[in-house]
Amino acid sequence: MRMITERLGLAAVPLVICTDSYSLYKCLVKLGTTKEKRLMIDIMALRQSYERREITEIRWINGEDNPADAFTKASPNRALECFIDSNELTVQIEGWVQRPTASSR
Repeated sequence: MRMITERLGLAAVPLVICTDSYSLYKCLVKLGTTKEKRLMIDIMALRQSYERREITEIRWINGEDNPADAFTKASPNRALECFIDSNELTVQIEGWVQRPTASSR
């Protein structure tokens, strides 16, 4: 996405990652670790993108507000259905990290 916006001379689009998994959130923003070998490489890649500021922000959200549950759970919440019906998504943020901007570092 960054390459496309740069080539077209457009402003960068901020990438905000939302997860309802506190353990994933902790691994990414609080430098936590995981013992799940299948996740280690993915978490390292995400953390590297976050440190390079390719990911603008990582948010820990309320599980009932996660529209992705409809893709991953046998009995999902109704967030995706509400989003499709109203074209709006309300997400309760449980945690986030305030980072200094790249220019103020």
